[in-house]
Amino acid sequence: MHIGVDLAWGANGRTGLAAVDDAGALVASASVRTDDEIDAWLAGHGPAVVVGVDAPLIVPNATGRRDAERLLGQAYARFDAGAHPTNRSRPWMDPPRGLRLAERHGWSVDPAHAPTAAAPLCLEVYPHPGMVGLLGLGRVIPYKKGSFADRRAGFETLLASLESIPELRLAAAAPWAAIRARFAAATRLVDLAVLEDEIDAVFCAHLAWRWAARPASLQVYGDLEGGYIVAPPPPEHEPTPRPGRSVDVVERSAVGVGPWEGPWPEGDRWDPELLAAGDTRNVVDRYRYWRMEAIVADLDLRRHPFSVAIENWQHDLNIGSIVRTANAFAAETVHIVGRRRWNKRGAMVTDRYQHVVHHDDVAGLLAWAGQRALPVIAVDNLPGSVPVESFDLPERCVLLFGQEGPGLSAEALAAADAVVEIRQFGSTRSINASAAAAIVMHEWVRRWAR
Repeated sequence: MHIGVDLAWGANGRTGLAAVDDAGALVASASVRTDDEIDAWLAGHGPAVVVGVDAPLIVPNATGRRDAERLLGQAYARFDAGAHPTNRSRPWMDPPRGLRLAERHGWSVDPAHAPTAAAPLCLEVYPHPGMVGLLGLGRVIPYKKGSFADRRAGFETLLASLESIPELRLAAAAPWAAIRARFAAATRLVDLAVLEDEIDAVFCAHLAWRWAARPASLQVYGDLEGGYIVAPPPPEHEPTPRPGRSVDVVERSAVGVGPWEGPWPEGDRWDPELLAAGDTRNVVDRYRYWRMEAIVADLDLRRHPFSVAIENWQHDLNIGSIVRTANAFAAETVHIVGRRRWNKRGAMVTDRYQHVVHHDDVAGLLAWAGQRALPVIAVDNLPGSVPVESFDLPERCVLLFGQEGPGLSAEALAAADAVVEIRQFGSTRSINASAAAAIVMHEWVRRWAR
């Protein structure tokens, strides 16, 4: 028997399980949650010879990514099948749940081990590159994200693709018939989510069977010491264009860069998918091809010691604009007082690189600033306000901006250490709130940035 396990990384997620016989035919599948449920299912479907686990097994690195993920990305990132970075900074990775599963059952995790029913082998596998490499897909099947309609269409493609694998004999498998019936009855995203792990486990079991029956169809990316992932060799076919985009879109784009030319650079900051496909993000050249997490970490080393706060802003585009401007000027944090939810489209993705904190009310913001001994500088056109260009802005401070139209609340003004204004010379009483914020932020930059 060969087993597939789509293992949840944490203890509360759903885990898919599947078993195929020595000929590769599906004989059982299930979806469970706890370690006890996993162990009970495995006890009834053995003995296992090869176990394919879609979860990290060997993760020695404290930060960054493993060499296995880098190598797999070089082969499969252009098909959108690269692996996410794995390290022990996450509590559930120290040690990995997959390794604990293998040790609990006495499975070897050394890919050089010759497996038998008496001495099984547990391998880390990854369905996405497995499907691309073995089924000749031009890109990963989009069944994990999107609307219900989009995911349902992706699931239909996924099911049909697995049914094309003759060794699984899914047409004659009772577990597969049950999966098909549950898919036909699905009306909500949660219905599909329950099926997802079980279906992935079926493919993991197929990869486990292939390791035993057709080892030449798979290879090891990485090694035992640093961690590895088992997947097919690098594809010889080309990826299909992304939907709605032409093949030469990167070359014709006025923004960004194309795929990396020459040998790929070494280091944890590089994103294998961007190296393979090109980087059209709105980032400065310094950060081309960098992972988002690496960009944030680098920004954290040199953010300016001022923060920006907005009170009760109502227009999403203005909120997005101030987040984008704060990112451009490397503000430490943006504080949103009042409404919690906002449409982030206006931020142009910069909210992913900028620290954004929510406070229910002004008191929460003031408490945050007080704990850090930060003066609060209110910005509002009121009698007695000091023109910002003649005010001695502190280097460490919070710049507080009020709602479009009404301005700052009485509570905010009373608590502010100072109130500054932007002098105006036309007929309008006020300018756009996000534009005002940009002016004051630039005034801080003019005085303090090095």
